[in-house]
Amino acid sequence: MRFAILGISHETNTFSRVPTDYAQFEASDILRGQEIVDQFGESLYTIAGYLEAARELGFEAVPLMWAQTGPLATITKDAYDRLTSEMFGMLREQGPWDGVLIANHGAAVSEEFPDMDASFAEAVRAIVGPDVPIGGTLDMHGNVSARLVEVTDVTMVWRTNPHLDPRPRSRKCAELLYRTAKGEIKPVQWIEKPPLVVNIVRQFTGEEPMKTLVADCVAANERPGILDTSVAEGYPYADVEQMGMAWVAIADGDLDAARDAARWMASRAWGHREALNTPVASVREALEMAVKRYRGPRALGDVDPVPADGTALAAPAASADADTAARPGPIVLMDVGDNIGGGSAADSTFILAEAQRMGVTSLLQTLYDPEAVKACVAAGVGTQVTLAVGAKTDDMHGTPVTVSGTVRTIVDGAWEDPGVTHGGFRYFDAGRSVRLDTTDGHTLLLTSRRTGNTSRYQMYSAGIHPETYRIVVAKGVVSPRPAYQPIAGEVILVNTPGVTTADLSTFTYQRRRRPLYPFEPEATYAP
Repeated sequence: MRFAILGISHETNTFSRVPTDYAQFEASDILRGQEIVDQFGESLYTIAGYLEAARELGFEAVPLMWAQTGPLATITKDAYDRLTSEMFGMLREQGPWDGVLIANHGAAVSEEFPDMDASFAEAVRAIVGPDVPIGGTLDMHGNVSARLVEVTDVTMVWRTNPHLDPRPRSRKCAELLYRTAKGEIKPVQWIEKPPLVVNIVRQFTGEEPMKTLVADCVAANERPGILDTSVAEGYPYADVEQMGMAWVAIADGDLDAARDAARWMASRAWGHREALNTPVASVREALEMAVKRYRGPRALGDVDPVPADGTALAAPAASADADTAARPGPIVLMDVGDNIGGGSAADSTFILAEAQRMGVTSLLQTLYDPEAVKACVAAGVGTQVTLAVGAKTDDMHGTPVTVSGTVRTIVDGAWEDPGVTHGGFRYFDAGRSVRLDTTDGHTLLLTSRRTGNTSRYQMYSAGIHPETYRIVVAKGVVSPRPAYQPIAGEVILVNTPGVTTADLSTFTYQRRRRPLYPFEPEATYAP
């Protein structure tokens, strides 16, 4: 048996002002054939799970083409057309196929297709015909639509956030598709989409209420005849009709069983709708808490474990002392409004500027600022410089902050993380990067590319040990947890402004469903 592997993975932030054109994909990843295996074969990402299933079950996996770039604005028509023209050409020319495995994100939007993932799957179906099974494993932040579920045979979603289970979930997806191709099972799918959005700050599956929602998902999978169950948290920064949470159940030939399982999960979640949308600290509140609760540095090498088997990362034990963190280590501030993994600018200065005003010291953070990198490289290592850094992408993420300091190191910005990372990625590249130690006691890692703070090895590669700082600012919400929770005294979410702010009332939605909780608190759900 021959199974094709292909996909376009993109989490589209329709409020971003940085368009996702073909050049963005070229600068990130457009992989073909063996390049896909080389990049992901030993990773923990979705494609690794597909390849693992092929080895263990004995079918031939044929990686055709896969493209991705970091979350930015809507994918241009030109980019989508160029990518799919080549990708779908391969699918046509290299067939026939016994199955197709798609490695998309689930929250992609293009200029032509607001529900790009469904449109992509429909195009695949048109090429391979009605009898070839199609499956895909989506990011937990996918805005999963009924159209996508209708056109595929197996649609599965990761169950952990931070995403530690892409490989085992996609391994299972491939196995179900293989069994379908052999005629052993006949999967039927049901999707349930109550009018519900979960705020990004409540999407950590190691804490309530998401912890219970995932447990319900696992329990529903144990029902007779159920092949798989999924809960998708959705992605609130995509202004599309399908935005919001979704539950998918797959049964072996029994649509009623799939429907009942999906509705049970969704109904249980509806009762948690208020807890799924509670606020977090402001910038000043978070900095005051960090200063107050810091206990001291973490010893180098003293790292709490992160599950490597696909199980969820648990929340650390809370401190019994309201004035002190539970353990030594930096207080990690999650810069929610500049969530790089959600499509933000990577150069927000709100926390840095407030830290300057408050006289807070020993703060570490990254800033995307190619202009500042260029100036530091020109000045050279050991040189004193004065620069206005950050807030150069748009007017949504603060204003440039003037800093003076010493250029300590200049690195190429590429690194490998051999451990467990959000999404299962192993190889990273932030472009030319500069460590700048400022006169007010901060360390800034200035980067030439937008790169999420999902790996401590980004810091290690520049000679920086985050364990020794009082405060580490991570530009994200949940994705930096596998990197920084293991060394943190405490993790505090910060409601900063920006294109990924937790305050969804700041965005003007044109295409979302109405009513939709919490935008319309009076929304009701009756399965």
